Amino acid sequence: MADITTSPLFILATALAYVINADNETTFEEKAKLITAFGKHVSRGEMTNEELHAVMDDAFEYASRTELDLFLRNVTPNLSPGQKVAIFINIYDTMLVDGIVMAGEKAIVNKFIGAFDISRDTVRAIREVLMMKNDTAVFTDRTHPYNEPSYRFEEDIRCRGQRQLSFAAVDR
Repeated sequence: MADITTSPLFILATALAYVINADNETTFEEKAKLITAFGKHVSRGEMTNEELHAVMDDAFEYASRTELDLFLRNVTPNLSPGQKVAIFINIYDTMLVDGIVMAGEKAIVNKFIGAFDISRDTVRAIREVLMMKNDTAVFTDRTHPYNEPSYRFEEDIRCRGQRQLSFAAVDR
């Protein structure tokens, strides 16, 4: 197995494995999240299906035998700020994707927040975006709070997060 502390993609896979394994049950939605996150690398020809399966197997095996705190101590210094935020967004999205947040998942995500030194405002903004992304009740429940005529996404984020969500990095 490769040294995971030098491969950001493997670090992402392992981070996702910690969250998925938190409740000892992998849901269909969590599996789909993994396919979405990594399948594009196969589609682009950046890795083969066999390489993808090897990365996943190694990531889950590593996560099952290595304490999360040790993993975080080893990998955090080798990640850029952008990689830390991207990993955090992916693990948070994975935690929310099945509609049930388990205590173990939340504890793991909180450890990443601390290790990656992610501010409360950043966590709050990411949480709001991902909660809305994963809340399909907005399409089935006319009385959902997001369906109120007065609801404004930008203002809601500003009010809760005390700062406006910025998408400046999108324009490269």
